[in-house]
Amino acid sequence: MATQQDGDEVVRLSTRWADMVLEDEAVEFEPVGETVGEVSEGANWVVVGRFLTSKLVKVEFMRQVMASVWQPVKGVQISQVQPNLFMFMFFHESDMQYVLEEGPWAFDNHTLVCRQVCDGMLPAKVPLTTVDMWVQVHDLPVGYTSDVVLEQVGNFLGSFLRCDDRFVGAPLLTFYRIRVAIPVDRPIKRRMKMIKRDKTSCWVTFKYERLHTYCFFCGNLGHSYRFCLGARESVLTVDQ
Repeated sequence: MATQQDGDEVVRLSTRWADMVLEDEAVEFEPVGETVGEVSEGANWVVVGRFLTSKLVKVEFMRQVMASVWQPVKGVQISQVQPNLFMFMFFHESDMQYVLEEGPWAFDNHTLVCRQVCDGMLPAKVPLTTVDMWVQVHDLPVGYTSDVVLEQVGNFLGSFLRCDDRFVGAPLLTFYRIRVAIPVDRPIKRRMKMIKRDKTSCWVTFKYERLHTYCFFCGNLGHSYRFCLGARESVLTVDQ
């Protein structure tokens, strides 16, 4: 049984060593050398990504599917960094650029959120909060179809990346395509109320290309309405 004397001794030792700093931990280390910090050619063709799902990803099957879909000219090496966090190492820059620019991709209909691992970054620390998508902007009124307006529309949806330049100079299109970094933690938007110069308003609608699993009820990516708590607790029927 502990005595009062033992307790006093613990307090005395705690007070004595409260400000102690281990010298081993306080010493700073700075590597030296001409090649320190440099990344060898090809070593930065690395992409890290995660799938928007709470299900267990079958890694071996996923490797086969993604390699078959991408068909990289020099192959790809896929490894698991953490549960549902994967590293994709490419051996040619064009293969990496194709994956980054032509997405979004999916496995088992679950969207892949991926980013390039830049020099000096740890794969597990790369922010995976947005997915780049092509969005069709419908019902834009005449006079509101310039690149300036489209950029503002893209920032309304997420973060604008670029416009589709295949129809530059066309007088009037059925819809306009913009590349947008869509936040994965917020509901996607179906439409937008636009206020025109004369203070009248109109509705602009959005259609997302290659949209994978998402919830028709809450609008979030990564799950369907069947697994949405809000949808289950709602009094609305599926048709409504």
